[in-house]
Amino acid sequence: MSAKIMNVDNEIKGAFFVMAHTPSVVFDKNMVFLDMNEAAISTLNIKKSDFIGKSILEAFPYLEGTERLEAYKNVIKTGKPISLDEISFYTDDKTFVFIVRAFKVGEGLGVTTLDITNLITTIDKLKATQNNLQIVNKNLKLKNKELEEFSYVAAHDLRAPLTNMQSLFGMLESSNAITDEVKPIFDKLKYVGKLMCDKLKALNNVIALKSNLEDKKEKVIFKEVVAKIKAIHSEKIVTSRAIIKEDFTALPTINYNPVQFDSILHNLISNAIKYKHPRRKPIIHVSTHLENNKPVLIIKDNGLGFDTSNGKSKVFGLFKRMHTHVEGLGVGLYIIHSIIVGNGGQIEVVSEENKGTQFKIYF
Repeated sequence: MSAKIMNVDNEIKGAFFVMAHTPSVVFDKNMVFLDMNEAAISTLNIKKSDFIGKSILEAFPYLEGTERLEAYKNVIKTGKPISLDEISFYTDDKTFVFIVRAFKVGEGLGVTTLDITNLITTIDKLKATQNNLQIVNKNLKLKNKELEEFSYVAAHDLRAPLTNMQSLFGMLESSNAITDEVKPIFDKLKYVGKLMCDKLKALNNVIALKSNLEDKKEKVIFKEVVAKIKAIHSEKIVTSRAIIKEDFTALPTINYNPVQFDSILHNLISNAIKYKHPRRKPIIHVSTHLENNKPVLIIKDNGLGFDTSNGKSKVFGLFKRMHTHVEGLGVGLYIIHSIIVGNGGQIEVVSEENKGTQFKIYF
C-alpha cells in the first residue's frame, strides 16, 4: 500500500475518532492517556490537558486492583477485544454509566463508550414505580379480601334475624291471629321477608364464588355438561316443548373449572327456557367455534329478548332483571360475568325485544 493511501486511511480513521458522538480514549501500553475525542471531553466535562500524559490510575484511582483494570491489561497483552456492560465512571460532581468496548490499538489500548446514564436512571425509576404499584396492588387485594369477608359476615348475620322473622310470620299465620283486614299487609310482609332472605343467600353465593375464581381447571366436555342440564330441566323442557340444538364439532372440550362452567351453561340455558316467547316454542342453539385460535361459546335463543339501548353492561349488574313477570333475583348473569371475566375471558350480548338473545363467550 502506498504512503499516500495510508495517509488517507489514517485521516479517515482520525476523523471518525474526533467526530464520533460516543466518548473514546486511547492509552499507550502502560495505560497512559494518549488522546481523547471531543465527545469524551464534553460528556465528562473535563479538560484534555488534565488527562494527557497521566496514567489511568492517576485519573481514576478507584480502579486500583479491580477486575476491569486487569481486563484492560489483558486486551493489550492478548489483542482480544472485550465488551463491558454498565461500567461506572466517577467525576467530582457526577457518576456516569457506560457500555464499554476495549480493543488493542497499536501497542496500546482503545476504549470507546456509550453513555447510558439517563437510560439507567429511567430504568431505576420504572423499577421503583413498578415496586410501588406492586405494593399498592397488594394493599388493594388485602382491602378487597377484607371487604369480601365483611360482606359475607354481614349477609350471613342478617339472615338469622330475617329467618326468625319468617318463623314468627308462620306462627302468627298458624295461630289464626291475622284478621281479614290486615291479611293483605301481612302477606306483603311475608313476601318482602322471603325476598330479603333470598337476596342475602344469593349475595353469599356470589361472594363465595368470587373468592374461588382461581380453582383448579380440568378437561370439560361440552356435550356432557349440556346433557346434565337437560336432565335437570327435563320437566321444563318437555312442558315448554323446548328444542336444544348442539354443535360442538369445532371445539368439543375446554380446560375450565367444571363447577364454574356448569354454572355458566346452566344459567344461560335455564334463562332461555324461562324467558321463552309465549307464542312460540323455545329453540336454543348451543355451539362452539374458534376465533383467532381462541375458543368461543355461543348460546342463542328465540325468546322474549330485551332492550339493550340503555347499555349492555347493565345486563350483567347484580340484582338487575330484564323481565319481572317470572320469579328471579337478577343474580345469574352477574355470576356468569364474574366467572368469565375472573378467568380472563369476556362475554358479549346481542338482544332484540320479541326476537331473541345471543350470548357470545370468549374464553
